[in-house]
Amino acid sequence: MDIDFDREQRWWDAKAAREEADTADEAVNRALRWREIDRRLEGVRTILDVGGGSGAFSIPLAERGFEVTHLDLSPAMLELASARAGELAGLTLVQGNAADLSRFPDRAFDLVLNLDGAISFCGALADQALREACRVARSRVILAVSHREWMVPVTIRGSLAASGRFLPAVEAMMQDGVWHQEQFPENALLSRGCTQDYLGPLRAFLPAELRSALEAEELHVERCGGLGSLANFCSPETVAVVQGDPTRWEQFLDLCEQYDREILPDGPGTRQRAGLLAVGERPVR
Repeated sequence: MDIDFDREQRWWDAKAAREEADTADEAVNRALRWREIDRRLEGVRTILDVGGGSGAFSIPLAERGFEVTHLDLSPAMLELASARAGELAGLTLVQGNAADLSRFPDRAFDLVLNLDGAISFCGALADQALREACRVARSRVILAVSHREWMVPVTIRGSLAASGRFLPAVEAMMQDGVWHQEQFPENALLSRGCTQDYLGPLRAFLPAELRSALEAEELHVERCGGLGSLANFCSPETVAVVQGDPTRWEQFLDLCEQYDREILPDGPGTRQRAGLLAVGERPVR
């Protein structure tokens, strides 16, 4: 279905003030993404942060001396990032659409980040957004997208809560991983109470689908799987307890990484934020 990006912009503007207010296991997801980034910075000078929001990743990376271009659809997000960054050198803020990076030439950045679901929130254009992120990457990409393995139960739970029955969106998510506000008339029930009573278009991936998409762009897939599934299975109270102690927090993050690596590599990821992560490296020719 067609994406109304003007509406998407207004929706993200309305959500901007809460962008970095972590709930449930969002802090786990963010910390694990930072660990993955830190492992992949050797030889990197230029970075593109697609869907950079209010600057959770772009600003600290610029503070560390990298040349960072921060792209986001939402002017409100960019205003927050600008206020936080001040006169920070090495950071360029750009308004733009993740599905159209044509302003940038091929392989323009050493590292491309697309970590807060900007690909998934392009809905029917998600594959195009993924290709664009890969196109402008010289060396590697780190991507996080919505995980269909988790979005199916989320849709089932929401469907039963809203109507007491399985709405058509359940089968659509199960079969194709696709959600759109106008996809079915009943979808209005599922978005009631959300920001502006609206849920943006969504494409949720399976690990095999994401891996295949990266390989089609001639990238070697270093990692592709769930991010922080252990935190999903623990209670929010458990996450809050470990987060309150720096030592236990780092130990818990270690356990999360071990769980993702050794026990459930294709697990559903965290409850909040994009829970399917992939790292693609461009082979040296």
